[in-house]
Amino acid sequence: MQQNTEQSPNSWANPAALGFIALAVSLFSLAPILCGWVHPASFPLTAAWGAIALVALVIVTIIFFKNRSMMLGTAFGILGILLSGGLAFKAIQLTMLASNAVHLPPEMISGATVVDAMVWVVIGAILIPIGYLAGYMSKPFAFLIWLADVGVWMLAAVNFGIAGQNVGIVGGHFIFILGIWFLYMGIAQLVNGTLNRAVVGIGSPLFKGPTPPPEA
Repeated sequence: MQQNTEQSPNSWANPAALGFIALAVSLFSLAPILCGWVHPASFPLTAAWGAIALVALVIVTIIFFKNRSMMLGTAFGILGILLSGGLAFKAIQLTMLASNAVHLPPEMISGATVVDAMVWVVIGAILIPIGYLAGYMSKPFAFLIWLADVGVWMLAAVNFGIAGQNVGIVGGHFIFILGIWFLYMGIAQLVNGTLNRAVVGIGSPLFKGPTPPPEA
């Protein structure tokens, strides 16, 4: 896919490579938890990687909005700052509670689970249009975002108590697959952007973009 690398004098460099790699770092660090490879008690150990990814994603989001890219700025803001940042701060919170030997009552634990479920609902809803917009960039990109969206709804169902843990593990694998794609996209953006030509393919667009207006 050819990319338009021309930028206005006031724009900053394209941060897409950094953004995708940061998202990959965040999801790869969460994958052992989401996919059921390790005990959920290991979740606080993801805090450091989530915090590092959060810093990078804040920078990426600011640059995209600075460059007037609302779609990418919003996408990285939601997937990066809200999701990765929220999970990182939750991991830090759990670490502090564990280090202080704080015992949480069952009512608080069940309430926190429902709160998480409501957040998954919001993320699941917004991933639908993000997947549609990603279709203008790459067909696999759109399908993998929608696949991860199915995984998000599975996690919401588990947290609401209407599905078992095995459903959540399957959903976690769907999300991890998107993390693998983010890593690939980061490599593609880095190589293609540096060489200013399409070397690493990301697939053909699912939708055709609108025809740009003629230049005056």
